[in-house]
Amino acid sequence: MADFVSRGKNRALSRRGAFFLTIMYTSLSASWKGEQAFMVKDEVLCALEQSRGTRLSGGQLARELGVSRTAIWKAIEALRAEGILVESSQGSGYCLLPEDDSLTAAGVSALLETETFGRDVLILAETGSTNTAIKEDYAASRAEGFTLIAHRQTAGRGRLGRGFSSPPGGGLYMSILLKPRLSLSKLNFITFAAAVAVCRAIKALCGFQPQIKWVNDVLMEDKKLCGILTEAAVEGETGAVDYAVLGIGINLRLDRQALPEDVRAVAGSLADFSEHVPRRAQLAASVLWELEQLYRVLNSGDTAPLFAEYRTLLCCLGKPVQVVTAADSYAAICEDINAQGNLIVTRPNGQQEILSSGEISIRL
Repeated sequence: MADFVSRGKNRALSRRGAFFLTIMYTSLSASWKGEQAFMVKDEVLCALEQSRGTRLSGGQLARELGVSRTAIWKAIEALRAEGILVESSQGSGYCLLPEDDSLTAAGVSALLETETFGRDVLILAETGSTNTAIKEDYAASRAEGFTLIAHRQTAGRGRLGRGFSSPPGGGLYMSILLKPRLSLSKLNFITFAAAVAVCRAIKALCGFQPQIKWVNDVLMEDKKLCGILTEAAVEGETGAVDYAVLGIGINLRLDRQALPEDVRAVAGSLADFSEHVPRRAQLAASVLWELEQLYRVLNSGDTAPLFAEYRTLLCCLGKPVQVVTAADSYAAICEDINAQGNLIVTRPNGQQEILSSGEISIRL
């Protein structure tokens, strides 16, 4: 009798074990299928992004990605549910509509030509500040080149503690994590590199040449298109730079009525000066490419090429400016920048001043 009861208990335990194994298998299978569907969706978006202007059939996508046409259809429907504008017509396939300005990690990745910058990219719907988010949440765990992009910033920041207006859909707001081999005294050259990279990208995509207002603003006809903020963490004992966070905000389109009143008069956008406004993903990929090239040269210790290009793009050389410091404000003539990137100005009485970044602002 005892042997019979024992065998009965064993059979019950066996059935219970099989039941739990079935649940575990089902759960793992569902998880794997979910991950696979997510990967297919991103791969479909990547293929559509790389083929803008060309239709791709469901069969072609299925063959290239090694999945079923049903999986392609589900991926397309998932993309549409996320607000991505995918057009389809029977017999001719799928394409992204020209007006689609979706901003996704897969979309940015599809356009990247970099080796490091942006290869690890995260898109947030909203954050206070992309710079602050990297410093607080990602600096210790992510490698150099990690890029954080937000659709909207609620507490965007510029130099000298100023705010940076960051409405949703109107601009590109991104920060890049850097591990520079530069001394603290040359950290301002990262800002120079970013300003030049933005100017290059805008010229390539929009067809006009913006300029730079020392030290970190990109302008067109005295309207601010872009602001740049470089922040660094410094090791207390050695004084060496542990990491830097480079924040870039570019206005693509502006709803001036939504801007703070003090910003309306000085803000500009790419749409103000070009009919060819790039998509945000396209602009991000272009800026990251240009920045990586300049950063590589800068990290080698050769600042001369960057310095020369930055100088040619300065809009204030030889012009009257208003210098504003915490203690003073005075008119001057902007003469040049020195090898350290400091601005040289001459007061009306002939006295020259050398201005370092971080302590002044210039009003043209």
